[in-house]
Amino acid sequence: MKIPITPLDPWIAGRLINEFPRYAAAEKQARIEDRSEIERAQKHLLSRTIEDASLYSPFYHDRLGPVRGVPFNELPFTFPSDLAKSGLRFLTVSQSEIRRIVTLSTSGTSAPPKRVFFTEEDLKATEDFFMCGMTTFTPPESIVLVFMEGPSPDSIGQILKRALQRLGCETLVFGLIRDPRDAIRAIDDYHPNVVVGLSAQMARIAGKTEHKPHYVLLSADMAPVSIRQRIEKLWGCTTFNHYGLTETGWGCAVECRARQGCHVRELDLYVEIVDENGQVLPDGKWGEMVITTLSRRSFPLIRYRTGDEGRILQDVCPCGSPLKRIEVLGRLPRKGAGGVPLRLYDVEDALWRLPWIEDFKVSLQNTGDIPEKLSLTIAVAQGKQEYVDKAVEVLRQVPGVPRNIIVKKVSPSSIRHQSPKMDWED
Repeated sequence: MKIPITPLDPWIAGRLINEFPRYAAAEKQARIEDRSEIERAQKHLLSRTIEDASLYSPFYHDRLGPVRGVPFNELPFTFPSDLAKSGLRFLTVSQSEIRRIVTLSTSGTSAPPKRVFFTEEDLKATEDFFMCGMTTFTPPESIVLVFMEGPSPDSIGQILKRALQRLGCETLVFGLIRDPRDAIRAIDDYHPNVVVGLSAQMARIAGKTEHKPHYVLLSADMAPVSIRQRIEKLWGCTTFNHYGLTETGWGCAVECRARQGCHVRELDLYVEIVDENGQVLPDGKWGEMVITTLSRRSFPLIRYRTGDEGRILQDVCPCGSPLKRIEVLGRLPRKGAGGVPLRLYDVEDALWRLPWIEDFKVSLQNTGDIPEKLSLTIAVAQGKQEYVDKAVEVLRQVPGVPRNIIVKKVSPSSIRHQSPKMDWED
């Protein structure tokens, strides 16, 4: 069966015609004709972003200096610590134009938080992307249940709800799951076709509801193959993955029906992959995700080091779109036991493959920069307590995991995931 093209393709094709007619191949086109159309538009947008930022953003005015003639890949990087120290100085507009401010914690207990600013135009751009991306698996007038941040008017959940209203969907923003029993009741009461949530929270409730959603969008968290397989098996559904960062306006890339990497919204974001020395890597190579905003003129980020490990996939997607696709594993690996890279993604993938595990948390204790001890808080299915030792055996097969593993057995109700598990819970 032929795989339908990602809806991002005709959406971006329409934007090329409306916003950059000189780069479009035709006055009217249903899809992107050639990758060169995108690359020409991106070149223009990168130039505009750098010029505007160097003129109007106090931070980039100081950081970039005279940038004419400097190759893009030689421009300095922007780091999360820069946002924490100089958040307001990134702005190119008056604070009176800011509609929402998001405060994000940074690694380390004493590190100052990052603050990210959004104008009404920024939020509308995210809403447009959400609406387009959701049509991949959300028919008009569907019932959608959103287990994401929801109370504030411009939260992720509320932006998604506004996007879905444009598709005629009935949407309930439940919020992040604090008690799985409430979430299970909501699914059985609401009977959603589509559910959106964090992967660990979805795995916790999958198979425990009478109603089974058709599609589940996993967002704001890592989604190893094993957790997707678990959710799909228990619910008989199809999962899709979305990658995004608050710093870049939440929406970044989403899977199409091929489910072989997430298509990037390439008129809004420019993606690079760099090695530990900051050298740009070719497509197919794993490294650190670096993102430059192309359309967020109020709060630009130029060559922003995300701290996430990913790669740009080679070749054209089976759906036929020339849009770039990315795979993201989660946070960059740490130096593990024996000096080999230790990835939380590998640990999570190994544990979620064990069907009798209900939930878990993992943290590391280091001596210097080498992990000395791994702590595993684990909840297993009723009557399966004797299988806990097998979880330790499985963990010891993961590269970089220290030999010393401390296990604490708890009930499922005592484990809460009220935020994404993108990093070790130190």
